[in-house]
Parts: sequence; C-alpha cells; structure tokens
Amino acid sequence: MIKQPRYLKKGDKVAIVCPAKKLPKSIASGIAILESWGLEVIKGETVSAAYHQFAGDDTLRATDIQGFLDDPEIRAIIAGRGGYGTIRIIDELDFTLFDEDPKWIVGFSDITVLLSHVYAALNTQSIHAQMPYT
Repeated sequence: MIKQPRYLKKGDKVAIVCPAKKLPKSIASGIAILESWGLEVIKGETVSAAYHQFAGDDTLRATDIQGFLDDPEIRAIIAGRGGYGTIRIIDELDFTLFDEDPKWIVGFSDITVLLSHVYAALNTQSIHAQMPYT
C-alpha cells in the first residue's frame, strides 16, 4: 500500500528549498499564503543562494534538502522553483529517515525527479503542485 504523509495542520513547520535553479525574485507572496494557512515557514539556505544558474552549488543544495528530509519537525518540503539541477543531487540524498516518517514533498517541473523517487523507490505520495515562485 502506498504511504501517505500526515495531513498538514495549523502550526506545522514546512520548509522551502531550491534544489534546482536560483530564485530571480522574492517569494514573499508565496510564503504569505502558506503562513495565512497557519503553517510555520522555514527557509532553507538555498532560498537566497546563487551559484551560476543554480541555488547554490551541488553540495549546498543537497545538504539543504537533506537537513529537512531528516528533521522530524518539518512536515513538508516545498520547492521554491524548478528549472534544472535536482537530477545532479538526487543520488547524494539519503531517504532513510524520510522513509521512517514521510513528509510531503511539493513541486513540479525539475522537482518531478524528487516526486518520482519518493514514489518509485519509497512507495510514498507527494504533491505535484505550484511552487512559491510560480
């Protein structure tokens, strides 16, 4: 049976990360929407990072998302934007703790790499949806 992360509720912590391209503009309006739902938004280092076209180098992007995959207080990981770059870090990520306590991964475009991995390898639902940048 496919695993389903717990539903989000007011007071839950959600993380925003950019495992692909850097953000060219503020995502304040997207964060405001999440906060209006009663969610506590934690921004990863990659939200403000830039390395060429990416939101930080491969190591930073992998480390940023790994920290949130492993953090039991984070109930969802929302990609700030897509683009290209997630494929460069997917094999560096360890989903052991995520598999024990799944959380929602949200995004589309390049983020489909993550969504597909949690479904195919871990039999876990994710959410193919718009991101704060979009």
